[in-house]
Amino acid sequence: MKRLVKTRRGRIRLTAYLLAGVAVLSGGLITAAGMAARYRTRLEYTYERGLSELCEHLENMETTLTKGLYANTPAGASTLAMQLWSEAGSAKTCLGQIPAADSRLQNTYKFLSQAGEYALSLADRLRQGEAMTSDEYDRLATLGEHAKRMADAVNDLCTEMEQSGRWRREVERSAKSGAGEEQTGSLYTGLSNMEESLNDLPTLLYDGPFSDHLLQPNSLFLQNKPEVSAEQALAMAAKVLNCPAEELEQTARQEAGAMPCLMFEGQNAVAAITRRGGYALYWYRERAVGEAALSYEACLQKAKAYADATGLGPFEESYYSVSEGVCLVNFAYRQDDVVCYPDLVKIGVAVDTGEIVSYNAQGYMMNHTRRSLPADIHAPEEAEAALSPLLKVKSSRKAVIPLNDRTVQLCYEFLCTGKEGDEVLVYINAETLEEEQLLLLLKTDGGTLTL
Repeated sequence: MKRLVKTRRGRIRLTAYLLAGVAVLSGGLITAAGMAARYRTRLEYTYERGLSELCEHLENMETTLTKGLYANTPAGASTLAMQLWSEAGSAKTCLGQIPAADSRLQNTYKFLSQAGEYALSLADRLRQGEAMTSDEYDRLATLGEHAKRMADAVNDLCTEMEQSGRWRREVERSAKSGAGEEQTGSLYTGLSNMEESLNDLPTLLYDGPFSDHLLQPNSLFLQNKPEVSAEQALAMAAKVLNCPAEELEQTARQEAGAMPCLMFEGQNAVAAITRRGGYALYWYRERAVGEAALSYEACLQKAKAYADATGLGPFEESYYSVSEGVCLVNFAYRQDDVVCYPDLVKIGVAVDTGEIVSYNAQGYMMNHTRRSLPADIHAPEEAEAALSPLLKVKSSRKAVIPLNDRTVQLCYEFLCTGKEGDEVLVYINAETLEEEQLLLLLKTDGGTLTL
């Protein structure tokens, strides 16, 4: 009888433990399900808001470009130019919140980068007392047409995605797809259509020579690097964002394309870490920037120190731009005494405190390799003799530049002064003495642009 009681107690105790375990497990599953649902809802809101605001900024760009056709005073043109610059920058930020907007949308990013800069260059000419030409009016009109086309495409996409269940399915698709897998779905298709509509985008200007040039279908720098784990990628994200790893979370969005990445966010910051090698492809921190307290020279020193600390250099500072309180400095890799423009790193410095708030190494990661440069080249004096007699050379150096056929070429880079005081960059092929590229430098309050 005693053994029976003891066995019965054991059964009761075991049953109680099992029931408690089931309760704990059920509670955990319910909590996890709740957290997952909240996370999906937040992602839906982020994606939907990003697309909606992108449409709004594109519409504002179209309106501003239309107004620009009729602005004929320096003050009016400058105001519109700054508005356009701001709207274009905000549009690029919105693209960064959308999972399908990866590095393959090169035409879209190019348009947004160039539209504001072109308006700034025109405003600068008006301040100098020059009048706009008919060709420049035509270019403004063309940019306005492109902005309208993009806004219409995004607006149609917003309407389509607002249909029942579309955003939820897009979030689930983004969460399930791995890096490197082909993206599909309504959102990606819609953005791809917008990208294709910009195939005839005219070449205008850059924030520095060749600053947005991505040459290869696959990354030269990452192709032989080993893959890293999610834990290793998280550690790198915490390092570059200078925060504890516990404050970051891996997002459902993953960069695919030529440089697959794992994405992390937290503390108003985002970091993309390459699956191969575990390098920071880009990162940025969102914060309000106060009144400017630092000069360009001070910002340059901050950016240069950060570039050196990456261990990817040596680098040579190239050109810069200032927008919304951030000084963006371009650094090109230097191989011996040759500046390699395709291997570009961009570093953003807040002009109020000197904090590094953004980093982008897409050009470097895509193109960097140790290059076998030709030895049988002409002397710099021979290259200089190929310049126009109307140009006076201020400085020169050797540079590797990208060409339109997706190759690169060793050139002599000459910084010159023109007949009317214009600053001109001329690139003479070091092997053939042919002119490969000629760029006009336009210096504005927002930095140095090239046309």
